[in-house]
Amino acid sequence: MLTRIKAGTLIVLTLLLAGCGFQLRGGDNLPPELQRLALAGDDKTQFYRLVSARLQRAGVQLVAPDGATPVLTIAPLGQGNTVASVNARADTLEYAMRFGTRFTLDMPGEPRQVFNVAFNRSFLDKSDQALASSREQQQLHEQMEHEAAEQILRQLNRLSF
Repeated sequence: MLTRIKAGTLIVLTLLLAGCGFQLRGGDNLPPELQRLALAGDDKTQFYRLVSARLQRAGVQLVAPDGATPVLTIAPLGQGNTVASVNARADTLEYAMRFGTRFTLDMPGEPRQVFNVAFNRSFLDKSDQALASSREQQQLHEQMEHEAAEQILRQLNRLSF
């Protein structure tokens, strides 16, 4: 008897959550208009391949541009470092890495939509450990590429036509 009550409560809670429109973050619910999409950009970069794979995993069929399908154009990634903190001798202790890109969505019969993806990460300057510092920067760059690809999908998920 107690297990039936628990099961019934679980079913009612699940229906309430589904009924109010609740979705888990990262759900790949792209609008139906974006299920067929042409992807444009530098297809030799790791970032392009990440976005392409992420779109395909979301169920998007990538096709060649034909004038009737939406075109998602990914601009090259930009990266820059600025000094975030210094010590009393004016030696750099920490850098802020700015990372960003721009992408556009061209829907047939609609104006072009432009989106920006930008964020900052900080890392320590380890001048006495140059190899470790460069490896940390490389890992940070890869991590930021993944984050940017995820942000592109999140922004596309929010679109409505």
